Order: sequence, then structure tokens, then C-alpha cells
Amino acid sequence: MSSLKNRKVIVTGAADGIGRALALAFAKEGAQVAGCSRGKERLDSLANEIEGSGHVFFPADLSKAEDVRAFFDKAHGAFDGIDILVNNVGAVLKLGNFFEVSDEDWENSFQINLMSAVRLCRMSIPALRKSSCPRIINISSIAASHPQEIFPHYNAMKAGLSNLTVSLAQTLAENGICVNSVSPGPVWSRSWEQEAEAQKNGQSLEDAKNSIMEQTGENVPLKRMGVPEDITGLVLFLASEQSSWITATNFAVDGGLTRNPF
Repeated sequence: MSSLKNRKVIVTGAADGIGRALALAFAKEGAQVAGCSRGKERLDSLANEIEGSGHVFFPADLSKAEDVRAFFDKAHGAFDGIDILVNNVGAVLKLGNFFEVSDEDWENSFQINLMSAVRLCRMSIPALRKSSCPRIINISSIAASHPQEIFPHYNAMKAGLSNLTVSLAQTLAENGICVNSVSPGPVWSRSWEQEAEAQKNGQSLEDAKNSIMEQTGENVPLKRMGVPEDITGLVLFLASEQSSWITATNFAVDGGLTRNPF
């Protein structure tokens, strides 16, 4: 997608999973990427792998307002502008049902899954208004519209992120800023890797991983669990000039799991 060449892109949670795949994909299209993550080692690994030059990587905990500000200032200062904001960072933080998550768990989920996006949107909008092709893309989850009993705090915050997307799209329409959300289904990520580690029970990590992927994939019409690269094509399209009449919309990328016709 040639329209992404030299575009200035912020990707949060860029060191692993979907965020890492997006950072690599944007760079491959010739964009300049600013990425953050709490883990400096994984960011350094990404910096060594990514194509092109002029990218910015900054360790930051986006559940903290001061870290959001520090990362944004670093990215905006290096690029002197922003064209695309991808709010990808998110985390379950604690596995549990309603009775197993505390007030603190709810607050932590609120800060990382919702307020990180709110703050970065607020900071980025002045720069986005100056862009010739401005985009905000929020990485939500099918948990927003199809919540299960498990981790209700995460489900609720992702629902809030999807709701924010539609509200903000209306607010920013007069500026030509398109705002959309992408809701992945079960996509292999670092949290699933940790789950495989916990479930090894004498197996190798690879066998535990394959077992989880096979079991999870059984519930998906396409009969496989997603991988981060399954998300990149749609996000690149939404970031491109070809999507200029698409806003206030949520896109499920889930192998047909939710099967919502509307």
C-alpha cells in the first residue's frame, strides 16, 4: 500500500503479538513507526528486526499518565507530526470471574485498556488534524460484544474502547479523521505463551502450545486459532487512503467465531 510510505505511525504495545506484527508491517510499507512497551529487551529485539530507519522505540507503562505523556512527546518530537494512531496495548492482567477480581483489578484494567487510549487520542488529535490522511485505529476484542464469564473487567473495558471509537469518530468527522476499531478473536500472543508454560505438565512448551491452539481452534469455523499477522492486512487498509469513507465502524477478525451479520 504505497499510500503508507513515509506516514508517521504510533503503535502501542509494540513489542509482542499483534503490536509487533503491526509495527513490522507498517515499516515494511515504508512508514515510520513509534512503538512502546514495558519490556525494553523485547523493544530492542524489534528495533533490530524492523525494516527502514528513523523508527522510535520507548519503554513505557501506559497504565501511568506520566508514561503516556513521555512516550507521546518522544514520538511526536522525533516525527514532528502524527498520521496514524494505533491503540493496541491491552491486557487481561488477572484471570478470574466476577467474584475473583477486586476493585484494584478493575482500576488497573481501566487504566491500561481504556485510559491509555483516551489519553493518547487526546494528545494526538492536534497533530492528526494537520495530517493529510489521519487515522485512529483501536484494537478492541470480540470480548467487547461477546463477553464470557471469565475476566469481566477486561470485557467491560474493551466494550468501552469500542464505544469510544464510535463517539470519537463523530466528534472528529469534521476534521476528516477516520476512527475505527478492530476486534480480534483468539489470536496467539504472549499471554497465551504464558498459559502454555503454565499448562505444560511434563510436556514440552511446543506440545503445550500446539494443544492449546488445537483446542481453541476447534470452536472457530475456520478451524484454527489466529496469529498476529491475521490482523495486519485489515489495519493497514484502514490506515491507508483507500479507507477514506470508513469511520465509526468495528471489524471483527475472528475466523468466523462471532458470526454477526450486522
